[in-house]
Amino acid sequence: MRKRSLALMSYKEIGTIPKDEAVLLLPVGCVEQHGPAGFTGADTVLAEYLSRQVADALEGVYVAPPLWFGYTPYTAFPGTVSLRLETLRAVVQDVVDGYIAHGFRHLVIVNNHGPNEAAIEPVAADVRRRHGIVLSILYPWRLADHVAGKLFPEARGAFGHGGDPTISVMMALAPGAVELGHGEMRGYVSPAGPFRIVSYRAARFADFEVGLFNEASSVLPSGASGDWTVASEERGRQILAGMVDYAIRFVPAFLALSQDAQRRGPA
Repeated sequence: MRKRSLALMSYKEIGTIPKDEAVLLLPVGCVEQHGPAGFTGADTVLAEYLSRQVADALEGVYVAPPLWFGYTPYTAFPGTVSLRLETLRAVVQDVVDGYIAHGFRHLVIVNNHGPNEAAIEPVAADVRRRHGIVLSILYPWRLADHVAGKLFPEARGAFGHGGDPTISVMMALAPGAVELGHGEMRGYVSPAGPFRIVSYRAARFADFEVGLFNEASSVLPSGASGDWTVASEERGRQILAGMVDYAIRFVPAFLALSQDAQRRGPA
């Protein structure tokens, strides 16, 4: 069996990888609540799954050990653990620098949690400046929304944190492990008055969205803004297949772009 996981390779095996032609996928996730039906490890589980599927399908693609913890506002929910943003940035910087020091030149961060991007972006700017290396972020949940929206346009009303397509994907990845029969109310709770809460960090006032930072559990008491009750394993399998297909097409295109950027050198 062709090895593609660095965690299952010896240092000698890793040393023989032709780095100029290899793409390294670095899964990054978060340990946080995903509503009554979702898993706290969902972000990282999917990021690693997608990375492994791509590496299995393509020559010259390898998967780094995942970074499980990220930055999240949902710490009031049991089981959610957050790194400080500066800690996450330092970890990502050290990991990326470490793989670059060992010769890897083409890196895709398979980041599956939006708030992590605030820590990843300055790292990307730094390695571009110092090494002429272009980092890319592939965001699986955002890709899942894109694929699911095309496959099931009638289901868009169920989309949201802790709802579909997250729960359908989790059902496909862990058959029999998801329980849909929870009675909590989904969605955001708005205070009396003119503000309508649309996320833990935003609200609408007079038909325009403004920043308004709240404790996440107070405005989203169930933890889910989407509908988890409509999820299905079959839907999840179709979404996963579409995600893998996209990623398999994306990675070779990124490699060509990355090689060209390095031939041109740092900006």
